[in-house]
Amino acid sequence: MDREILHITVPAFPIALARAIHANLRGRPVAVAPLNSERALLQCVSAEAASDGVYAGTPIYQARKSSPSLIVIAPDPHLMARGSQALTELSGEYTPLVEPGAGRVFLDLTASRRLFGPARDVAARLERAIASHLGLEAMAGAGINKLVSRVAADVMREPGVYDVFHGSEKNFLAPFPVSVLPGVGEARQTLLFRDLNLQRVEQVASLSIPQLRLAVGPFALLLHDRACGIDRSPVQPPRFSTEIVEEGLLDQEENDDAILLSELLRLVEGCGLRLRRLNKGARKVSLSVMYADGVTQQGKRLLPCPTSLDLLLLHAVEELFFTTCKRRQRVRGLRLSCDQVAEEAGQLDLFARAQAQVSQKQCDLQHTLDALREKHGSNVVRWGKGLASRQEAMTRSEPMPEWNPESGSFSPQRRKGRKEISSKA
Repeated sequence: MDREILHITVPAFPIALARAIHANLRGRPVAVAPLNSERALLQCVSAEAASDGVYAGTPIYQARKSSPSLIVIAPDPHLMARGSQALTELSGEYTPLVEPGAGRVFLDLTASRRLFGPARDVAARLERAIASHLGLEAMAGAGINKLVSRVAADVMREPGVYDVFHGSEKNFLAPFPVSVLPGVGEARQTLLFRDLNLQRVEQVASLSIPQLRLAVGPFALLLHDRACGIDRSPVQPPRFSTEIVEEGLLDQEENDDAILLSELLRLVEGCGLRLRRLNKGARKVSLSVMYADGVTQQGKRLLPCPTSLDLLLLHAVEELFFTTCKRRQRVRGLRLSCDQVAEEAGQLDLFARAQAQVSQKQCDLQHTLDALREKHGSNVVRWGKGLASRQEAMTRSEPMPEWNPESGSFSPQRRKGRKEISSKA
């Protein structure tokens, strides 16, 4: 039985999400790039910017010369994650076989065709749902495999459905450049152009496998199949991951270590609670610091043994924070990941009695805190570091007076934090 594969894509996905929130970006040339330097490379450009000669990978200062009215915005990983999740959830209403990507999804509608109709009907309904729920314009491509449906969706310039009839895959791909074939990067594309002068897919399909093997080696068989419109790769839903992730965005951009550590403690408590419910511990912790200018720094650390206790995790994560967060720039959000989840060690070291006693006290304390929070709420008992953000908010609204013996009067207390530098190079 022939497969029914549907591909939904939202062009320039980060910019489309930003335009759905900020109406002033619509119809104007927009690009996404870190704002820490004018030499930073553009990650994504809108159609208006592309018409001005601006392309992804161009430095910001050079793009501004080509398009003086270009608006450069910082990447927003949190918004991207929310948009991708919403796109996947809408697609999951038609089939459980959904393979998500960055602003695109593959759907295998082979088994649900009798329930929802052919792929072109599902595509039309999905496009309307994406437009009404997310405010985004999506393009759709339908075909017998992932390769054909992806190319069909990418060639669309306006919202609609490009349905490639079964049996016409080879003729459909024939006029396209060889760069549309997966696995043909810049190196192989240059090799094909220079040695064999192959520029279109139909030229690759016309050659035999032994002829292609002279140019690309063992990749010849797979390249020939793809040039003929044959793609056997299945639609793969996300695999189950043992990684436990907690992510948080600050109410406003901060550079105060006390507030950042308070937010970090909240993430640690969330990861620790989820680990303890699984009766497992994490051996590896990863911290991502997202700055206001769109730059993200990451740090990783291996723990001596799997643990799920808040204090032990907090000690390791605090050290990781100070080694990772070194830029004098305001922080927008934090992301904590606990990986290499495994059973906590049940056998203690024979010669580590003092450490074993401390560990037992920490386990008893953690068990008591979990029992109190489960019975009376999560805020019934809090660590002192977790109160920093609330106290800081009160300090901002009403500055705490401080006695000045020289002037004989009260003066507002100043907040201590990292000094900032300009984000421009």
